[in-house]
Amino acid sequence: MEDVFEEALIDIDNDDAKNPLAGVEYVGDLYAYYRKMEVYSCVLTNYMEQQSEINGNMRGVLIDWIIEVHDKFELKEETLFLTVNLLDRFLEKQVVAKNKLQLVGLVAFLIAGKYEEILPPLVHELVIISYETYNKKDVIEMISESYSS
Repeated sequence: MEDVFEEALIDIDNDDAKNPLAGVEYVGDLYAYYRKMEVYSCVLTNYMEQQSEINGNMRGVLIDWIIEVHDKFELKEETLFLTVNLLDRFLEKQVVAKNKLQLVGLVAFLIAGKYEEILPPLVHELVIISYETYNKKDVIEMISESYSS
């Protein structure tokens, strides 16, 4: 097991200390809360072992494609990070067929975009960018499946 050393954090809120609207006095509590909650939102490191038709390489190819799509739409970095997090969390809970992996990635991208972006990509745009491998109905059905998992 490696020793983990925490680096001294730079106080980026120091400049706002006199601004009552910045809420600087809550920063420490917020960081402590998010560190505590991070444990509950992380996926297990071996979650791909349960997948019978897909593997880590296929996940990597999908993420490369998601990065290209993300760049094409010129979206926020947060959208990309949330997409990958949603994808991993879904794959941890649900076995996915090889022919549905890109669809799961599309839906994760769509949900993340709706959460993070002012103007998220539309379903028909994502259908087109996937070379119409899936249709609007497939995307909507996968959305409902992802919420039921």
